[in-house]
Amino acid sequence: MCGRYTLAGNLDQIAARFAAKTSDEGLWDWEPRYNIAPGAVIPAVAFNGSKNRTIVPMRWGLHPSWRKESPEGRPLFNARVETAKEKSSFRTPYKRRRALIPTTGWYEWERIEMPSVDGKRPKEIKQPSFIFEDSEDVGSEIFAFAGLWDRWRVDEGIELLSCTILTTAALGPVKHLHHRMPVRLPEKLWDAWLDWDENPDSILESQLGGDDLGFYEVDRAVGNARNEGAELIRPAAAV
Repeated sequence: MCGRYTLAGNLDQIAARFAAKTSDEGLWDWEPRYNIAPGAVIPAVAFNGSKNRTIVPMRWGLHPSWRKESPEGRPLFNARVETAKEKSSFRTPYKRRRALIPTTGWYEWERIEMPSVDGKRPKEIKQPSFIFEDSEDVGSEIFAFAGLWDRWRVDEGIELLSCTILTTAALGPVKHLHHRMPVRLPEKLWDAWLDWDENPDSILESQLGGDDLGFYEVDRAVGNARNEGAELIRPAAAV
């Protein structure tokens, strides 16, 4: 699962990393954020009609185009890669509307049982960790999750663009933190993933594992979506 993530770059840095242009240039912007929660409007990379990479603001939490009611309740912020092509909410986006979600890392919570004190029942806590692609510049290197997007008509000429992050079974050194993790693809396959004429099944055969990932525990303040700031990704001992 991926329910919180970071994107520590501004719009120009994101555009440079993905060799992409921004849609509605000058009408929206992005500054580094360290505790992005479902429902937020985020930068997503998709192909425009000419199959050029474009950075578009989208709501994190996919709202299917066929829904009659407006978004409400728990957003569809994750989609299981194993079943996405079968589920009604994700079937068409899986075939035709695929995205890359820029990120610099994500959080996962591990259930830890604390020792009993004075004969009391052991207490279980959820300890968050920050997960990132291993590099010298931890928490600043921009990479991408594989995602899906859709378009929902709000009114005449007004549309809601929304997206979800694909998840897969966790692998490598982070699999003990949670049994799911976001899907990541080799950079050489980014354009193929965005291209609606390509077969997503064959592309996903080359998804990345987890051996390139690092992690460390962070302060539990990240559990509150109202908390923000670069201090959230510091190792817990350093906070």
